[in-house]
Amino acid sequence: MSGREYPSSVDAPWAAAFERLADHCMTCPTCTAADDQGANLRLTCPEAVRLSRECRDARRGA
Repeated sequence: MSGREYPSSVDAPWAAAFERLADHCMTCPTCTAADDQGANLRLTCPEAVRLSRECRDARRGA
């Protein structure tokens, strides 16, 4: 290891974008849709796609 201290992910500049994505995906009826056995259908809505892109851009420093 380089000995460099890594910041907490809570303090990371992308944390707010990730939190918005997570909050959305945990409450959106489309993102949480499940089959009759309770397995997630892995559907995504346009808002989840937008928030995912926002999170990815924040992690890249854009």
